[in-house]
Amino acid sequence: MGVNINLLPIKAVILAAGVSSRMGKFKPLLLIDGKPMFEIVLTKVLSFPFQEVTAVVGYKGNELKEAIHVEDNRFNWNMNENFLEGLSSSIKAAIDFVPYETSGVLVFLGDQPLIRSSTIDQILKVIMEKDHAQSQCIVQPTYNGIPGHPVFISAQMFPYLNDITGDQGAKPIFKYADKHIYIPLDDEGTILDVDTRQDYQNIVNQSK
Repeated sequence: MGVNINLLPIKAVILAAGVSSRMGKFKPLLLIDGKPMFEIVLTKVLSFPFQEVTAVVGYKGNELKEAIHVEDNRFNWNMNENFLEGLSSSIKAAIDFVPYETSGVLVFLGDQPLIRSSTIDQILKVIMEKDHAQSQCIVQPTYNGIPGHPVFISAQMFPYLNDITGDQGAKPIFKYADKHIYIPLDDEGTILDVDTRQDYQNIVNQSK
């Protein structure tokens, strides 16, 4: 993996609480190469030594929990009862249960199955090697100049998250960061998510 084998003081959060309204079908359980899309993302995340991994679910959350079985004591489900309020509600739900000693959270989207493990590795190296987690910091990958996910939010940024609303996620707090570090990567998976049936077909085709 290229990172320390000891657990990192970072919590990984996977957001999968949305209604999938544009898709018309429940996105997390759509199959990519025979596996649910959410499971593909989760497996990649769990392969890294995060201190804790939380999946924030809402719409059809119980259905997802019944379909995905995880045997890893670092993993937990977080039911966001306010999922209709948008992405911001899921981020706030995840932050409410962060261990005290956590340096920050790395926020993944549950509908980005093509993200490479090497991308996660490179982001973690930047966070840990330069000790950015000790400041008000955002770390974010880019592909062809387009910012993507996962996004690292240092613990010192958490107080600002109380004020986010709607479906913008954490973007409104980025302006408060002392450092917003962009990592240019050759990984289109950082910006490809599944919102429509065409998106899904494109990702199925690229995964072959």
